[in-house]
Amino acid sequence: MRILNEFFRPRRILSGGVRSSGENDTAGLSRSHGPSLSRRAGVSLVELMIALAILTIGIVSLMGTFSYIQKAVQLSKNRTLASNLAQEKMQILKQKSYYQVIVTTDPDHNTTDFAPDVLDFDTGYFPPENVTEAGVTYTRYTYVQLVKEDSGVLMDLAPHVPDTGMKRITVTVTWGVAGGKRRVTVRSILANPDTVLSNVIFSGTVKTTDTVPVALTGAVVQIAEGAGWSDTCDSSGQYTINATPGTYTLIASSTGYYSSLKTVVIAAGTSQTNNFNLRKIATGSIVGFPWLQDHLVISQVVGSTVNSSGYDQEYVEVFNPSTYSWTMGGQVGLKFQRAGDSAARTISIDYRLPAIDPGEFYLFANTGTVNAGGVVMPADAVWTSTNSTTFFPYFGTQANIIPVDDGTAPEIFNSEGGGSLMLYRISDGTAIDAVGWDKTGRPAPFDEGTAIQSNLGQGLSRNELYARITSTSDTAGVNSTYGPAYDSRNNSTDLYDYSSGISLPPHNSLVTAKPVISGTPAAGAVISCSDGLSASTAAVLMTNASLKSYAYFSLVNIATGSWSVMVSSGLYKLELSSVSVPNSGSIYTVPSTTTFLSQSNNQGIISGKVMNIYGNPLNGLIVKSSLGDVTNTCSDGVYRLRVSPGTVDVIVNPPGPGVGSTYVSASSNTIPIQAGQVHSGTDVVLYQGGVISGCITRDGTNGLPGVAVVIMDANSIARDQEVSDSAGRFTSVVLSTGYYVAQPAIGDLESSSPLSSTVTITTMGTNVFSSTFTISGALGYITGSVTKSSQIIKTGVLIVVTTATLTGTPPAPPDLSSATLTGTPFYLFSSMEDGTYKAEVRNGTGYSVYAYYPVAGSTGTTIYTANTTNVTVTAGATTSGVNFSW
Repeated sequence: MRILNEFFRPRRILSGGVRSSGENDTAGLSRSHGPSLSRRAGVSLVELMIALAILTIGIVSLMGTFSYIQKAVQLSKNRTLASNLAQEKMQILKQKSYYQVIVTTDPDHNTTDFAPDVLDFDTGYFPPENVTEAGVTYTRYTYVQLVKEDSGVLMDLAPHVPDTGMKRITVTVTWGVAGGKRRVTVRSILANPDTVLSNVIFSGTVKTTDTVPVALTGAVVQIAEGAGWSDTCDSSGQYTINATPGTYTLIASSTGYYSSLKTVVIAAGTSQTNNFNLRKIATGSIVGFPWLQDHLVISQVVGSTVNSSGYDQEYVEVFNPSTYSWTMGGQVGLKFQRAGDSAARTISIDYRLPAIDPGEFYLFANTGTVNAGGVVMPADAVWTSTNSTTFFPYFGTQANIIPVDDGTAPEIFNSEGGGSLMLYRISDGTAIDAVGWDKTGRPAPFDEGTAIQSNLGQGLSRNELYARITSTSDTAGVNSTYGPAYDSRNNSTDLYDYSSGISLPPHNSLVTAKPVISGTPAAGAVISCSDGLSASTAAVLMTNASLKSYAYFSLVNIATGSWSVMVSSGLYKLELSSVSVPNSGSIYTVPSTTTFLSQSNNQGIISGKVMNIYGNPLNGLIVKSSLGDVTNTCSDGVYRLRVSPGTVDVIVNPPGPGVGSTYVSASSNTIPIQAGQVHSGTDVVLYQGGVISGCITRDGTNGLPGVAVVIMDANSIARDQEVSDSAGRFTSVVLSTGYYVAQPAIGDLESSSPLSSTVTITTMGTNVFSSTFTISGALGYITGSVTKSSQIIKTGVLIVVTTATLTGTPPAPPDLSSATLTGTPFYLFSSMEDGTYKAEVRNGTGYSVYAYYPVAGSTGTTIYTANTTNVTVTAGATTSGVNFSW
């Protein structure tokens, strides 16, 4: 605008003569050195257009700037609202009793919105909530975990271990924006204010059994009866554990050493020293030669061999070394490219047989019956008559796709003899296998590794056969006993050149399947063992004296014993069970005939050993993952649990009837597992005991679900926390024999009768009933919607719930004062932006629900009111449908 103002500003017209004192220098210069300003009465069209262009550019730039500013402001606003919602949820949880903040026992996982990060959240006690604010829908996730302190570091614990007095609360709020999702996460530690101070101390050292003992830095000492009581040894092997009086089992463990257990008794206010000396585990090694058998291979190529009728035959043989069938028709095809041609050309094929089974062959040919190598063999697929002579110039006269150099015209003049074949997947064009052969001056267009060099540079000739070998042992030809499966991805070493005739017969799908002794060297395959000691290794590519490649691995430092070994590569794996390392220094060689990675690689393995407090193995116990995978311990206490990839907990002897009903349940810490991986050394020590049960009701008869119950021992240490089921019943995990107190965890507005119940477990395997607890003043919910003219009200409606009767127009709630704190209770809430509300009140009858909707107008504010009477609220339940409309 300043530019336009300048152009349209009134100008003074000067006409010559003496300049007055009010005239400026510009006017004088105009008169003395340029045209008279009297001839510039306005602005020219060019000047106007330039001004408008500058103005337009400025406005457009400002519009873009405003757009970015608006987006930045909106993003900041969204993040602020999300932070407030997260803080609000955190405050709600922290206002609850410690035991009402129930640990997430079965978390769900959001694996898509923030991949590869995984968002864990509760679906039971604190399920996800959708909250709409300012037109944006936010999802609020809650996750509660047990944690413990170990050497100054907080460590996550599985949800089934005894309470440690600390819980980590994680609240994550997500919302959608253009191009994806955003999130805000708030974490905090909730401590139990009633935790009994630890008044006993265990300390000592963990060293080796060497003649001169060496401190075991990083060794872990823990109390079996309390997963939260443990410590990691420092550089001197020292540990310190603060606990409470009692009888315990101390366990010392360190990687590479046998664990040691001690039963100890300690009195209040005392310290006790317990030193451990751990014996090193004897070790050996495992070696092997892993192979992949995951794809079809081109096993024979013949470009020309004339039969007794003078017909110029050509054929391509394919072998299936995998353990599954392949559909050929419409799924697997062939392409050929002449040396010097611009691209590989698809061969048009008539598929006469649909599939190729494991260990069998499939024969492509230019004739329905092949007579070569001393056999007459029907083809499984034949070139069709529609193949283009533009791409395949010899197809019209000889029906040949693959030209050879036989020293005669026309091939010799076209320098034929070099070329490439590709076996490919039709759906996406992916190459399955390829073979290329060179001619001097006419190299193969494509190949694997190095192309075949044959016949002194002449290339592929008539009556010449390229045949795939069976293993690294084939040095002077192909061993016809086995399937031609060797594929090191190098044509010059993978195929043998029979240049003086067809010495091997072709094979079709009717030929008996052949055993396989090789495949593709599985270089890079990861090898791991379930011994709990060894580290994983990778197979490396080696070459023998005949320049044949193979994969080799050596897994060292394996504890003596019988173990499972996992070999995995990409989508495939091999699991070897009962691999034995009998003595220190012994080497177990996996037979080459069994080291084939043919199993689907979609799981990992977690292994370990389960013992009682005396170190004896426990047989037949259930071991379950948090993802639902189940197995049992063997006679030696060892288990091997197959699990899907991800982060999982392992629960040993989960609660419920079964072989281990007299033993406690125990859980591992969260374990990250990948497909094809063995995670070993997840050992567990269990002790025996009984269970405590009880019932929570709202009136002495009807069960009240969702009430937390804490079980504390004689030292007021929480040993278990359960939640009443739909019938109001609860049952603890297995607890050791002794004295306990069962007590419902209730809110400030609730009371329990009795407040608690004392229980003594005297016999292992028993179920001791504690009490029937009646909760008075337990909370329920009233829900409904608010609308005006059939449209939801987004700005908020005040909801008042009370047993009192409000009077006036509109009905007026009482002024808040000290008197309202002791009189009839009033519950105040506000509806949400989506037009709904949820009011949490004590169970009871005769409630009145009042709604107040203020609307501002030009003459003042109008308050719309409505109310509903005789509303009943049932503890633990929801009374819905209390709606208001105007």
